[in-house]
Amino acid sequence: MTIHFTTHQIKGKGRGKFVGYPTINMVIPENFDLAYGVYAAWVTIAGTKFRGALHFGPIPTFDQTKASLEVFLLGLGEHELSHADLSAISVEIKEKIRDIVKFPSVDALTRQLEKDVASVRKVLVE
Repeated sequence: MTIHFTTHQIKGKGRGKFVGYPTINMVIPENFDLAYGVYAAWVTIAGTKFRGALHFGPIPTFDQTKASLEVFLLGLGEHELSHADLSAISVEIKEKIRDIVKFPSVDALTRQLEKDVASVRKVLVE
């Protein structure tokens, strides 16, 4: 599986930062044909390639039914992208990690995110 698309950043709700996994929220491309889930993806921003844990779909743990598209970049320092141009984010999805799940608590979600990041590291070997 390899799906490529280019998009740009939009303002999110800040929940990723709250749970310790800050994400870049992105515009969902027109005619986006991807099943809801969490994916391992290469993400290129301003010429730099990152490993990413990408989420596409609703966020039932926070009772959000509208689909969102966001990515957590592995190994990124908190302010590393503060001046980067996020108007062209290139994404290459490599593998689905898991389906969307409603977790019983934010702590349970955070524990799963740790596992998701470990899975992404295994799939996307540099």
